[in-house]
Amino acid sequence: MSLTVEDGTGVAGADSYATQAWIDGYWTARPHLALSSTWTAATSDNKDGAAREATAYLDAAFGNFYRGKRRGYVQGLLWPRTDAKDEQGYPLPDLPDALLAAEAELAARALSAPLAADIDAGTRIRVQTKKVGPIEKSTEYFDAGQDAPKTSFGFVSDMLAPILNGTQPNAPNPTWAWS
Repeated sequence: MSLTVEDGTGVAGADSYATQAWIDGYWTARPHLALSSTWTAATSDNKDGAAREATAYLDAAFGNFYRGKRRGYVQGLLWPRTDAKDEQGYPLPDLPDALLAAEAELAARALSAPLAADIDAGTRIRVQTKKVGPIEKSTEYFDAGQDAPKTSFGFVSDMLAPILNGTQPNAPNPTWAWS
């Protein structure tokens, strides 16, 4: 199934920000990186699937931090946006290059592993047993003190910084916004 690509107009049902050809060009320009070989070796169907996964990850992980507001309800993705301006106040384009490049980076990674792994909460249940004389008591509890490991894509976060509002965790130039 071919991609339905956002073109900057708010395409209903869009499932990718970048075309496969755009991502191909991105990796062709970076032949020295191992991910370039990973992307180049993939089938067209696998590339489409990886582009969809990368786009879904971008919107899920960073969507709450994009500058501006979603342009319309029926558009398939969170870009294009209205009132999205850079730090100097200039309007951001309908599809910023940073967004397309971030998708390309994540799409190549999605070919070999999920971008966001499910967390098994069962492994975070702890049992504590206390025994005093003949009496023994066991308590089960959810161990919230230890966060489950989560994959972080620092380079992608840095790429997206110009289109993010600065309230995201570990923002390079954090700002505070009350909404």
